Amino acid sequence: MKKSNFKDYLILVRLPNLFTLPSNILVGFVIVSALTQTTYVQVLLLVTISILHYCVGIILNDLYDFNIDKKERPHRPLPSGKISRKVAIALVTIFSILALTLSLIVGIPTLVVSSTLFAIIFGYDRYLKKTWAGPFTIASARVMNIMLGVSVNINSISSNPQVVILTFVLTITFVYVSLIGYMSRYEIHGFSNNVKLFLTPTVIAVIIFSIILFSLTGFFKYDSLIILALFSFIVTMTFYKIHKKDSLGIQQIIRNMILSIIVLDSTFLSGIKGIEIGLIVLVLLAPLLVFAKKMYMT
Repeated sequence: MKKSNFKDYLILVRLPNLFTLPSNILVGFVIVSALTQTTYVQVLLLVTISILHYCVGIILNDLYDFNIDKKERPHRPLPSGKISRKVAIALVTIFSILALTLSLIVGIPTLVVSSTLFAIIFGYDRYLKKTWAGPFTIASARVMNIMLGVSVNINSISSNPQVVILTFVLTITFVYVSLIGYMSRYEIHGFSNNVKLFLTPTVIAVIIFSIILFSLTGFFKYDSLIILALFSFIVTMTFYKIHKKDSLGIQQIIRNMILSIIVLDSTFLSGIKGIEIGLIVLVLLAPLLVFAKKMYMT
């Protein structure tokens, strides 16, 4: 057993990725609720619940992959022995209890969504990760993360535009995160052919076109197109500069796709509430980029 430090625990839970969670919560929240001084506490609680669930999922992932990581990623906290499996299991237990307790405090709908998210996370890590359903399961978890934001005022969903906007946001998020899950399967050995590498930019192009069409039909404010231009620039440069299909190239693509979750959420928020809130959310990119230089994200 090697000596561990606080940084090892931050690496274990993929600290940079945690900054992609608040924007998910905020997107779901603003679809059904107004942002006021009294609702900030709700948002903070929901973000905390989201972070706890994500930490549970990541730690469980590394626990179930322990033997594989000893061969392929021996430098990581668990396989290197810097953090013991007993400590990791204790963290999973504590974080799970905290997440569900806080969910109950927020309300029964939040507890139901939170419990569903927990079941999806466990199902992915324990049973589905290596199956064809793996990428779709991890995308479902991200969708439920948005639903955490919706859960505090889910009964207010009554108007047709609200239903359409929520369905659209959840669908785009599901497709995009499914792509990230799909790409992550190749981060060690890379792609065997270029066809797979071209699949992701093709689907992303469809996502961009769909958001443009959604804005032109009046469901989103035109403000969304400003942030969408940034999203398009990031993903275009990612695939333009990275011609390699080896593991390093794939990891760089995944890294940029993960950080672009914040930009995608900013696009949604700009379309729903205006450019001001979209720009505020983009601030989350700063700490993510700082920590991403020191810690892995995949």
